[in-house]
Amino acid sequence: MSLTYITGSDLVRSVKSGCINLEHNRDSVDLLNVFPVPDGDTGTNMYLTLLSAVKEGEKVQDKPLGKVARAISMGSLMGARGNSGVILSQIFRGMARVLEGKNEANAIDIAMALMAGSDTAYEAVMKPVEGTILTVVREVAKACEEEARKNGDIVAVLLAGIKAGHITLDKTPMMLPILKEAGVVDAGGKGLLFFLEGTVQGLALEKDIELSSYEPDRVDQTSDRTGMVSLELEFQYCTEVLVRGPGLDVADMRDHLAPLGDSMLVVGDEEIVKVHIHSNHPGKVLETCLQWGQLTDIKINNMLEEAHERLLNMESPGDATNNHKKIGLVAVAVGAGLVTILKSLGVDIVVEGGQTMNPSTQDLLEACNQVNADAVILLPNNGNIVMAAEQVVQLADKQVVVIPTRSIMQAIAALMSYQPEGQLHEVVQNMTEQYGEVKYAEVTHAVRDSTMNGLHIKEGDIIGLIEDKIELATDSITETVKQLLKKIVNEDTSLITLYYGEEMEVSQVEAMKAELEEIYAECEVELYWGGQPHYNYFISIE
Repeated sequence: MSLTYITGSDLVRSVKSGCINLEHNRDSVDLLNVFPVPDGDTGTNMYLTLLSAVKEGEKVQDKPLGKVARAISMGSLMGARGNSGVILSQIFRGMARVLEGKNEANAIDIAMALMAGSDTAYEAVMKPVEGTILTVVREVAKACEEEARKNGDIVAVLLAGIKAGHITLDKTPMMLPILKEAGVVDAGGKGLLFFLEGTVQGLALEKDIELSSYEPDRVDQTSDRTGMVSLELEFQYCTEVLVRGPGLDVADMRDHLAPLGDSMLVVGDEEIVKVHIHSNHPGKVLETCLQWGQLTDIKINNMLEEAHERLLNMESPGDATNNHKKIGLVAVAVGAGLVTILKSLGVDIVVEGGQTMNPSTQDLLEACNQVNADAVILLPNNGNIVMAAEQVVQLADKQVVVIPTRSIMQAIAALMSYQPEGQLHEVVQNMTEQYGEVKYAEVTHAVRDSTMNGLHIKEGDIIGLIEDKIELATDSITETVKQLLKKIVNEDTSLITLYYGEEMEVSQVEAMKAELEEIYAECEVELYWGGQPHYNYFISIE
């Protein structure tokens, strides 16, 4: 039996199946992050992007294929998280253009849609790099087109593309030296193939097609006849809850919740904490959370039955109650101290996000639309959020300008030149010039063994980054800070500012400040509580 055409409902089911397959493999994709810092979220970002796509597609799944494809495209865009999610949304965007106006699609249509998706994704990236998801999707599309010209079976066409994709993925370390040095293949490309394998398995299941009748090396097949994926989950229930109360201890909550499941996310501050965990005992999760405060927004999903409906319940950035002004500000940050600092410098809305937690295009769009201003300047403050931020420019109901800050330190420097009633182009120019002058560094810990920039890094090492590049690794936070400063402080330096994270004790940071004041007697050393997770220190030099 062959599959010669698909409808809108087929498309939704196949994307949903691909999403579920990626969900079951996203941890392995996250581990492919070439940097051994705790922000390897490629698999998670792609998965959350797909969840949003599925949600929108299901709303119109009984409509013609073209309308369904458009809904999936818009859903992926609004839910796009991180660079990988944005690129995935652009693939769907290109596909939707080809499928527009169609009630159904044959093998040639699908191949042409994938090719358009690849082209659109390349166009969306200012400087496309070979050896990434872009290369993989291009070769997938080429193979699909070649197969479709001689075979009208959509399953065979997609399997040919997947086979070519795996061959290309294996070559990515030879195309991109940083992958070769880290000993991994491209994470985005791997995530894309997990998704495509899931779509084929979903189509085969729905149409009662035996994949075993095809060449066995063309797709990673599951041993379970259910197609899609094996549905035997170690932890069955996705449990989410907001905990509100005074003096919440995020680290302590993590320690108590960790034994109850996996895929755990515990983020927040001393007053409100968001908990997400996969567990077989959601009641125990809620009972544990009750030790700290009141519970609200409780959500428990059986992932075997409702995995396609689960979206992270990200907090709304809230209403902007400020008076109307010409130019407003939206920034991305995580950490109560950093949020307070940004708001004190004029930021209207701070969208929660950063390392390990990238806000979606929808999150950023809603924040910009809420600001009571004629125009909004958007500060993403993370290289993995810049692309999602740039999508807001075309979607917002007001003028939005993105200043592509890659760190909180750059944002703080830029905000020194912010004038809410100035001329937009002048304000943007001044802020851009200001953030470009600051030097910044970060101190965090390695989450896995790695070789990077000639450094042999072990899991748990304290690593120092200068402007996003790993420069050193030691076994001491203090030593890492001192070595970083040796590299970036010069005779023109007058100010050293440190923002310390949630894991640091006040006594530790005060001792650090005193030592630095002695070493750099000619400089002013300032210390602020940032409260950021994962990163011990953010450092700026002026």
